[in-house]
Amino acid sequence: MKKIVIIPARLDSERLPEKPLKLIDKKPMIEWTYQAAKNSIADEIIVATDSNKIKKVVEEFEGNAVLTSDQHQTGTDRIFEVANNLDLQDEDIVINVQGDEPFIDPVDINNIFYSFLNAENNLPSKLETILNHEMTTLYSAHETLPTKNNSNEVKIKVDECISLDFSREVEGDTSDWFIHLGIYGYKFKCLKNFVKWQQSKRELEFKLEQLRALDNGVLIKALPSKSLFHLGVDTEKDLIEANEIAKKF
Repeated sequence: MKKIVIIPARLDSERLPEKPLKLIDKKPMIEWTYQAAKNSIADEIIVATDSNKIKKVVEEFEGNAVLTSDQHQTGTDRIFEVANNLDLQDEDIVINVQGDEPFIDPVDINNIFYSFLNAENNLPSKLETILNHEMTTLYSAHETLPTKNNSNEVKIKVDECISLDFSREVEGDTSDWFIHLGIYGYKFKCLKNFVKWQQSKRELEFKLEQLRALDNGVLIKALPSKSLFHLGVDTEKDLIEANEIAKKF
């Protein structure tokens, strides 16, 4: 069973132009993410990008990058273009690690792989293997309850280790909602199906592509991340914070 990490990285970003190339402690953000993935058990790491500029930077630090179409609607469509050229089997595992997650913990990446490999001894003790799950994602086990009305903070509703829902805003009791982390593992068969499905009504409304999977009956396993640092870099403020965090590494 192959274990692949694909990092989608677009040059255009409305809030932080050329985001993957922004420097964090003198290294481009995409290099931080790539090196974290390199420290996991992945057999192969590939940056999927629509930009020759990003491809060149990745190759300069001896990483592997592939040019993709600039017409993709979602990051999942972008990673599928790359994965579909890798001669993968249905049960092979593809993990989508966002290029703006410079401090993603390799342990978290490994645990997503293990969730498909049935290596229960490498998972937190309360998490038993869920048969037939096709996707795995992460939520923060450290941070406080999510902010109800902060639409930039994606929330996940979890029962045991099953993803029940995703939202940008929640009402009422938030005790079973957590801060979602933008990393997904797929069986390749699920990834193939995902890109064939039409964008669901909820996906379009909330701009959350994982809702397409839920709305098509995909069982998504949710694992708690115990990493101390979680930061999706979307703004100049986030970039300043990332440079402060980098000093601790």
